[in-house]
Order: sequence, then structure tokens, then C-alpha cells
Amino acid sequence: MTGVKKMDMRSLYYVMLPSERLENEDAQRRDEDIKANENCLNQNFSLLAEKIYEFEARLAALEAALSSSAGQ
Repeated sequence: MTGVKKMDMRSLYYVMLPSERLENEDAQRRDEDIKANENCLNQNFSLLAEKIYEFEARLAALEAALSSSAGQ
């Protein structure tokens, strides 16, 4: 497959959603864990959005190349 650029994939960030609050669980620690999870989710969504934009740009370039070669 000459001319095909290999796509790099970044690893997504690990997210662990809490199931329930334990009686002896520290409220501040729980809030910090929730904020960390939210941050990881936001980073995951940003990475996925970037990859979608890359795919859209590549698709547009392929469509443009096909339409220009079909017009010749």
C-alpha cells in the first residue's frame, strides 16, 4: 500500500466511574476522583473529535481527487 499514510492513534485516558458512595468514604477525596474522571472524559472526547476531523479532511481530499480525476 504505497502512498497510504499510517494513522497514529493516541491512547485514551482511563476512566473509572464510581458505583456508589461508601459510608466511610472521604467526601473531598470522592469529589477529587469525580473531577479527575471528568477531566479524563473531556480529554477522551477531545481526542476523538480531533480524529473525526482528520477523517473528514482525508475523506474530503479523496472525494476531491476522485471528482477531479473523473472530470478529466
